[in-house]
Amino acid sequence: MSGPSYDLSPAVPVAPAAADVLVHPDKLLDVARIVEEQANALEDQLLTKLGLLRIDAPSADVISTQSIAAWNSLIADGDRSYAGQVREYVAGLKRLVSQLREAAKDYKVSDEEKAAVFGDRGKHGA
Repeated sequence: MSGPSYDLSPAVPVAPAAADVLVHPDKLLDVARIVEEQANALEDQLLTKLGLLRIDAPSADVISTQSIAAWNSLIADGDRSYAGQVREYVAGLKRLVSQLREAAKDYKVSDEEKAAVFGDRGKHGA
């Protein structure tokens, strides 16, 4: 049985975007590690508790079946559900980790290139 579809998007808070994060270049890998740990912890919680979000109707009457169908649609089923929003948030955190690691790699290469161009001038205060 298929019930009406509900859009939860306006009710779910928006996560901060990567553009909102300022990180000192020397700390990029530390931040990436912390964000990754938190993303993995959230993903573990989602995987272990996702089954508890979906519930069965207590009886076969119209009100029970319709309300449970609406609940499951809003909370547990599909990409637009609460669970889907959390999955997307975790995926966003993992994308942020990749961006931070790539930035750290670019920063290191950039510093090494600068050092090669300027040679040892920094050692003499010139």
